[in-house]
Amino acid sequence: MEKIGFELRQIQALVAVGKTRSFSAAAQQLQLSQAAVSQNIAKLEESYGVLLVQRQNRPVRLTQAGKKLLELGQSWLLQAVHMQNFLQFSHSSQVKHLRIGIIDSITSVLAPFIVENFSDRAQTLHVQSGVISSLDSSFNAGELDLLVSTHVASGTPACRASLLVQDPYVLIAPSIHARLTFNEMVQQLSYIGYDRRSQIGRRIESIFQKHDITVNNTLYVDSFDTLSKLVASGVGWGLISAFSLQGITALSPHLIVRNVFDGRYSRNIYLLSNSALAQDFVEHTRVMFQEFLKETVRRGIQQHFPLITF
Repeated sequence: MEKIGFELRQIQALVAVGKTRSFSAAAQQLQLSQAAVSQNIAKLEESYGVLLVQRQNRPVRLTQAGKKLLELGQSWLLQAVHMQNFLQFSHSSQVKHLRIGIIDSITSVLAPFIVENFSDRAQTLHVQSGVISSLDSSFNAGELDLLVSTHVASGTPACRASLLVQDPYVLIAPSIHARLTFNEMVQQLSYIGYDRRSQIGRRIESIFQKHDITVNNTLYVDSFDTLSKLVASGVGWGLISAFSLQGITALSPHLIVRNVFDGRYSRNIYLLSNSALAQDFVEHTRVMFQEFLKETVRRGIQQHFPLITF
């Protein structure tokens, strides 16, 4: 077997400098001194007799060789993270670190459950909430071990993406307008919707187009929390995903929630797993999440919003 003449920490230093274009920023990112970052890169250059960084430039620039190694190095480091995670998850009931991402609209549903049930499984538990695009980037970069999302990238192996639940779209409106039909709400009330750049916003827009629905006085927001509070205050109506309702049960006296379009439209919520995770750990997690969502959460939502069905 051919001997490897460099260390991963040297590649880490080069990648950090290449991405930040600054020795000080790279040092801060790696939690090292600037001297240590510079020395790691210098050792790499000395070992192979090739200049990788043009230090005299501000901001710092990589040479052509440095740029190529940056490209290769990012891939190597990602594989190293996968190897580290595999070793961590494959043999122990308690893991060192567990990083779970959850889409914003159901964070209030799943986050407390995760903290309660996984804190004793990991020395460090990290739960990250956000929009799909941000979480996808973190997951693809190896920064998340598990991801609960409505998006599965093409080419994802079936064993790494499991369907948890189908989440139907439902009407949400101020309770003072409970007597209005859906068509009357569309004609008489303002519409509060998700940002059109978001996946759920685009999906709802496509439903409206399919049914030739033109909404009035539209107000677009970027979070479920904002949308639900505006509706509860009487500003207008909207369409949301049913499982999101668990986070706003306290607002139920101020809301009317019911199925629309005969319950034909829904989104799928998936559990995606890092390829380094042991399959039995992933399967155990899937079962826990699925049972919690289908039994506990769904039942709780229907107690507060009895007009909807899943």
